[in-house]
Amino acid sequence: MATSSTTTSPPRKRLLFDRRYGWVLDEWKEPSEEAFSGGRGMFCIVPLAKALLTKASESMNFVGSSTLNVLQRPDMLSPHVVQATLSNQLHKIVSSVKRQS
Repeated sequence: MATSSTTTSPPRKRLLFDRRYGWVLDEWKEPSEEAFSGGRGMFCIVPLAKALLTKASESMNFVGSSTLNVLQRPDMLSPHVVQATLSNQLHKIVSSVKRQS
Protein backbone atom coordinates (compact mmCIF):
# COMPACT_ATOMS: atom_id res chain seq x y z
CA MET A 1 0.00 0.00 0.00
CA ALA A 2 1.51 3.30 -1.07
CA THR A 3 1.53 6.18 1.41
CA SER A 4 0.39 9.53 0.17
CA SER A 5 1.65 12.82 1.45
CA THR A 6 -0.94 15.09 3.03
CA THR A 7 0.93 18.24 2.06
CA THR A 8 0.57 19.32 -1.52
CA SER A 9 3.32 21.24 -3.20
CA PRO A 10 2.76 23.56 -6.13
CA PRO A 11 3.70 22.28 -9.57
CA ARG A 12 7.44 22.51 -10.18
CA LYS A 13 7.03 24.45 -13.43
CA ARG A 14 4.13 26.52 -14.66
CA LEU A 15 3.39 28.83 -17.55
CA LEU A 16 2.65 32.40 -16.43
CA PHE A 17 1.89 35.65 -18.21
CA ASP A 18 4.01 38.56 -17.00
CA ARG A 19 3.11 42.09 -18.17
CA ARG A 20 6.80 42.94 -18.62
CA TYR A 21 8.04 39.77 -20.31
CA GLY A 22 4.98 38.05 -21.78
CA TRP A 23 4.61 34.29 -21.36
CA VAL A 24 7.32 32.80 -19.15
CA LEU A 25 7.97 29.35 -17.76
CA ASP A 26 8.24 29.82 -14.00
CA GLU A 27 10.06 27.21 -11.96
CA TRP A 28 8.98 26.94 -8.34
CA LYS A 29 11.73 26.22 -5.84
CA GLU A 30 11.49 25.46 -2.14
CA PRO A 31 12.15 28.78 -0.32
CA SER A 32 14.10 27.15 2.50
CA GLU A 33 16.44 25.51 -0.01
CA GLU A 34 16.91 28.73 -2.00
CA ALA A 35 17.65 30.75 1.13
CA PHE A 36 20.72 28.68 1.89
CA SER A 37 21.94 28.18 -1.68
CA GLY A 38 23.67 31.54 -1.93
CA GLY A 39 20.89 33.42 -3.68
CA ARG A 40 20.65 34.27 -7.34
CA GLY A 41 22.69 37.47 -7.48
CA MET A 42 19.75 39.80 -6.91
CA PHE A 43 22.04 42.41 -5.41
CA CYS A 44 25.72 43.18 -5.39
CA ILE A 45 27.55 44.64 -2.40
CA VAL A 46 29.89 46.87 -4.45
CA PRO A 47 27.20 49.21 -5.88
CA LEU A 48 25.43 49.27 -2.51
CA ALA A 49 28.64 50.24 -0.71
CA LYS A 50 29.41 52.88 -3.34
CA ALA A 51 25.92 54.39 -2.97
CA LEU A 52 26.24 54.38 0.81
CA LEU A 53 29.61 56.15 0.71
CA THR A 54 28.33 58.67 -1.83
CA LYS A 55 25.31 59.52 0.32
CA ALA A 56 27.48 59.78 3.44
CA SER A 57 29.87 62.11 1.62
CA GLU A 58 26.99 64.26 0.33
CA SER A 59 25.53 64.45 3.84
CA MET A 60 28.85 65.53 5.34
CA ASN A 61 29.31 68.17 2.64
CA PHE A 62 25.79 69.48 3.26
CA VAL A 63 26.32 69.67 7.03
CA GLY A 64 29.65 71.44 6.55
CA SER A 65 28.32 74.00 4.10
CA SER A 66 25.21 74.62 6.21
CA THR A 67 27.34 75.14 9.30
CA LEU A 68 29.51 77.65 7.45
CA ASN A 69 26.41 79.49 6.21
CA VAL A 70 25.01 79.75 9.73
CA LEU A 71 28.36 80.91 11.13
CA GLN A 72 28.62 83.59 8.45
CA ARG A 73 24.99 84.70 8.87
CA PRO A 74 23.78 84.13 12.45
CA ASP A 75 20.43 85.75 11.61
CA MET A 76 19.55 82.55 9.70
CA LEU A 77 19.10 80.81 13.05
CA SER A 78 16.45 83.17 14.42
CA PRO A 79 13.17 81.42 15.35
CA HIS A 80 11.14 83.34 12.75
CA VAL A 81 13.46 82.42 9.89
CA VAL A 82 13.63 78.77 10.96
CA GLN A 83 9.84 78.56 11.23
CA ALA A 84 9.37 80.19 7.81
CA THR A 85 11.90 77.84 6.22
CA LEU A 86 10.32 74.74 7.76
CA SER A 87 6.86 75.91 6.72
CA ASN A 88 8.07 76.49 3.16
CA GLN A 89 9.71 73.06 2.97
CA LEU A 90 6.59 71.37 4.37
CA HIS A 91 4.45 73.18 1.79
CA LYS A 92 6.76 71.96 -1.02
CA ILE A 93 6.56 68.37 0.22
CA VAL A 94 2.76 68.45 0.50
CA SER A 95 2.37 69.95 -2.96
CA SER A 96 4.71 67.38 -4.53
CA VAL A 97 2.80 64.54 -2.83
CA LYS A 98 -0.49 65.93 -4.17
CA ARG A 99 0.96 66.08 -7.69
CA GLN A 100 2.12 62.46 -7.50
CA SER A 101 -1.28 61.11 -6.50
